Amino acid sequence: MDHQDGQRSEPADGGQDEDRLFSEANAWHFRLQSDDVRPAERAAFADWLARSPAHARAWTALQSLLHDLKEPARAAYAMSRSAPRRHPAAAGVRRLAAAMTILLVVGGLAAWHGPTLYQNAVADQVTATGQRRSLTLPDGSTVDMNGDTALALDYRDGERRVRLLRGEAWFSVTRDPDHPFVVDGGAGAARVLGTQFSVRRESERTTVTVGEGLVEVVAHRNADGNAPWPDSVRLRPGETAEADANGLTGPRAVDPAVAFAWRQGQIVFRQQPLASVIAVLNRQWPGRVVLLNDEAAERVVSGVFALDRPDAVIDALERGLGVRATRITPYLTLLR
Repeated sequence: MDHQDGQRSEPADGGQDEDRLFSEANAWHFRLQSDDVRPAERAAFADWLARSPAHARAWTALQSLLHDLKEPARAAYAMSRSAPRRHPAAAGVRRLAAAMTILLVVGGLAAWHGPTLYQNAVADQVTATGQRRSLTLPDGSTVDMNGDTALALDYRDGERRVRLLRGEAWFSVTRDPDHPFVVDGGAGAARVLGTQFSVRRESERTTVTVGEGLVEVVAHRNADGNAPWPDSVRLRPGETAEADANGLTGPRAVDPAVAFAWRQGQIVFRQQPLASVIAVLNRQWPGRVVLLNDEAAERVVSGVFALDRPDAVIDALERGLGVRATRITPYLTLLR
C-alpha cells in the first residue's frame, strides 16, 4: 500500500522480498550486459530501479558483491587483516550462492567447454545441444544422434567401429556376421552383429539399451589389466546395462518408450528426482538450468514433455513442485 506522501511501504516479509529483488537485480544485470539490449529495456530497468528504496538497495548490494567477487585477491587480503567476522545471515548466504553460481556458469563457459572442444576436433560427426541428426554409416547402418553428441568413425581393415566421445546415439546395424559392429563408449563397449540399440556416455559411465536383437556389453579393464567385475553381459530387447569405474551392472528391465523417447522429440520422466531431471534437460537444451535449492533435489517428477518447448517444462516444474524459476537470460535459468 502506498503512503500519502507517494512513497511505497516496505513489505512485512522483508527476507523473502529481499531475495526476490536480489534475483530480479541479477536478471537485470546480465540482461544489460547483452549486446542486443534495447532502449525500451533500459527504460524499464530505470523504472524498476526507481520503484522503491528496496529495489535500489538490491541493485547496490548486487553490484558490491560482484565487484568483490571479481577481485578475490583484494578481498582475501582484507579478510586476513580484519577481526573475526560474524557468520552472514541466511538470506545473505543464499544471495552470495546465487551470484557465485551465475558467475561460474556465465563466466566459466570456456573452461566448461574445454573437453567438448577437444572431442569436436577429433570427431567425424557432432551435434550441438538441442540438435538431433540422422546419418548413414559406410556399411549402410544408420545412427540417430541425440543433442550434444560426438562420434568418431573407424572403418578400416573390414572393421566396423564407432567411438562415442560424448552424448547418446541410437544405432540400427546392418547385419554382417563376418564383421561385428562395435560402439566404444569409454568405460564399456557394445558388440553386435545386426540389431537396434542405443549407447549413452556420461563422463565415465556407459549405458547400453537394446531395442531389437541381442547386444553384448563388454567392460573395459582397469589400467593394471584386471577387471573386478564380469567382463561382459548379454542384453535382450527391453534391457539395459551400465559400465563405470565401479563395475558392470545389469541387465535390468527398461521401458523403451521412456529410453528412446528423444528420437520422437519427447522426453519422459517417471518418478525421477528433480536433480536427475535437470541433468537430462541440460543435455537437451542450449544453456544451463541450475538448481539452487538442495532440499528440492529429491522431489519426484513425472511427465511427458516436448523437447522443443523448454519453457513449458520449466513452467510445469514450477506448478508441480513449487519451485521458482528465475530466467537470467535465454541460456541460464535458476531454480529454487
